[in-house]
Amino acid sequence: MAEETLGSGSLEQLVRALKNARVERNLSIDEIGRLVKMPSTHIERLEEGDFSFLPPLYVFSFIRKYAAELGIGDEAMFRQCREELGIPGAKFSTKPSASVTPELPDTSRPAIGGKGRKVMVIATVAAIVIIGTILYFFARH
Repeated sequence: MAEETLGSGSLEQLVRALKNARVERNLSIDEIGRLVKMPSTHIERLEEGDFSFLPPLYVFSFIRKYAAELGIGDEAMFRQCREELGIPGAKFSTKPSASVTPELPDTSRPAIGGKGRKVMVIATVAAIVIIGTILYFFARH
């Protein structure tokens, strides 16, 4: 994996802004780690500008999560950071291309399995017994 470390640009600015915002809010690395559900070691490495510990896509994802928690950054900055990390923009498209049609589940009949199947069998047997009992009493009278 190529060594990714802090250089100049949007990534450097964003990482510095994240650290400054964390310090201004009196949050420790452990506290922000708990807030964003990220290991403290990842926070430390990001703030040091070391991005070699994970694939760039994961590094970018952690940076976005960290930035969202502190309310820092905008889409233009994130796009530039993604480019600096060498992540193609296509990995972050939100809409599938027109040629892709999602495969939808067959909703014409409900899927029954496990406990649902047992309940359905018991309900069917109970209905047959009830109907049979009613028919028996009407036939006797």
